[in-house]
Amino acid sequence: MKIIKLDKCFDPKGHRGVALGNFDGVHLGHQQLLKALIEKSREMNLCPVVYTFSNHPRQLEGKSRLKEITGINKKTELFQEAGVKELILSPFDETMKTMEPEDFVRRIILGELGCRLVVVGFDYRFGRKAKGDVDLLQKLGKEWGFEVIVIPPFKLDGEKVSSSLIRRVIEIGEVHELPRYLGRHYSIMGPVIYGKGLGGSIGYPTANIKIQKHLILPAKGVYVTLSKVEGACHKSITSVGHMPKFNKQSAQVESFLFNYEGDLYHRSIETFFIQKLRDQLTFENPGELREQIKKDIDQAKSHLQSIKGMVHC
Repeated sequence: MKIIKLDKCFDPKGHRGVALGNFDGVHLGHQQLLKALIEKSREMNLCPVVYTFSNHPRQLEGKSRLKEITGINKKTELFQEAGVKELILSPFDETMKTMEPEDFVRRIILGELGCRLVVVGFDYRFGRKAKGDVDLLQKLGKEWGFEVIVIPPFKLDGEKVSSSLIRRVIEIGEVHELPRYLGRHYSIMGPVIYGKGLGGSIGYPTANIKIQKHLILPAKGVYVTLSKVEGACHKSITSVGHMPKFNKQSAQVESFLFNYEGDLYHRSIETFFIQKLRDQLTFENPGELREQIKKDIDQAKSHLQSIKGMVHC
């Protein structure tokens, strides 16, 4: 899959089927949209493309508290698995923010992308002040010669699957519910950075993982996880939150990988969250922490054994 940054060097040759949206989480609703894109593009002999912004529009609007579910690396992986051939990234800047809906379609969708097919969700909005909607898009499609497919909301037990719903579930730590909405286990990804070595000093060396600030994290606590390192999957437990009060370090995410041997520093780890074990606790001394970690590991191993074959990286 090609990753293209939309700039002056972009060559718009070829005809494309384009899926539009932010795709935060790439949840089951998004997956239905991508499936429709792939199937219809194949039927029309088009290159299936995802066009999305490299930054979330709400960040430019000053709503910086919004946390994203999925980083661009994970999105790229999921798009490629779905069969997308090109991922086109465009910055959401002041020019894009003030562009009229008709100009966005004429200049970007038709002019830059050579679009013959557009696939969007039922609630897709575009253009200045989000004035453009699916009705306008369908109207312009008829006038300017491109087909528009609108995907209805995807519901489970009468509840609409959405990025907002998934964020709420992550924020309260109910990570075991997320495969229902994502079709996979929720994960975060980042490089291993140096900590203060507390885990190693008590016999449980942990990997401190650097997470981008714009990504959402689960509720503070300890979780049963799987950790993917260089394609290999390892059973693990992961703590989200601050270190115990007797230590000044403020790492947010750290994992202990069972039976792992080797240096993890500067390697990237993808952490898959399976089940929350407990809330975050404070400890008076390292000995108390060591005993609790041992209990956490035993419970995690028992849980992973009970669902053997149902979880994977």
